[in-house]
Amino acid sequence: MVKLKNDRLEIDIANHGAEVKRVYHLDYELDYLWNSNPEFWARSSPVLFPIVGRLAEDTYLLNGKRYSLMQHGFARDEWFDVLCRTDTKVWFELRSNAKTLECYPFEFSLKIGYELLDETLVVKWEVTNLSEEVMPFSIGAHPALSTRLQADDQFGDYYLYFESSNGVETYRFDSKTNLITDEKITIMDKLKFLPLNKELFEEFPTLVLEGESAIALKSYNHDREVEIRFNGFPYVGIWSPINKEGHIADFICLEPWYGMADTVNEPQELSSKKGIQLLQPGETFEAMYAMTFK
Repeated sequence: MVKLKNDRLEIDIANHGAEVKRVYHLDYELDYLWNSNPEFWARSSPVLFPIVGRLAEDTYLLNGKRYSLMQHGFARDEWFDVLCRTDTKVWFELRSNAKTLECYPFEFSLKIGYELLDETLVVKWEVTNLSEEVMPFSIGAHPALSTRLQADDQFGDYYLYFESSNGVETYRFDSKTNLITDEKITIMDKLKFLPLNKELFEEFPTLVLEGESAIALKSYNHDREVEIRFNGFPYVGIWSPINKEGHIADFICLEPWYGMADTVNEPQELSSKKGIQLLQPGETFEAMYAMTFK
């Protein structure tokens, strides 16, 4: 486990998946991330690579050949090496290996950087294509933000504020297949606020939005909040699970994505997948987002 600390925040990051496991605010003595309780979800902030979401039949085609790849890809379950670190900054790296090449036949380097700047955690990604052919890939974030920042908080005490939006339009998510349909539905028209409640996620298990650049998780009852900025990302997913007993989790995931789940019901060429990135040999793709804990 790698620990980063400044005067405001203390962060724990696991080598397994280069996943942020804890964000603790020293001023408020609060944990801002979900605690990975497997009753709802055993993760806290996985990195999604080389796909985002689920593939039809968990399968994709590459030049007509079939490959199996599970939801959100393999990076979240791989060991990342630490390249360099200071008290407030760290870089991790995952390189292709025999295991990854079986399901994703490309040589690559995935570097993930974390840096503390006051109350903000800046996350940077660098994906380098080390193969001799064009490499199709997606990458995404999946941070789970606590909706119990005060002892008596309930999920319905929170709402989302959309900085750039004049309404919320989502792709329809098929909960039976975990795939996306091409149908879009307006769930909030000409407003910047989206109230959170169980009924929303019963109807829309995952919201998939376009055209956003910043979302804040806010409370009706207090001033604690989390703002996530993701300029340039084509999609953002919003998710909170409901367990078998019908209870909604005490967290909400705000997920900036370069990619999304399949939109067709049969395996397709990876390079044709909606939202896929195409990286030329030897080139590096870079992206960043930032989370501010207030």
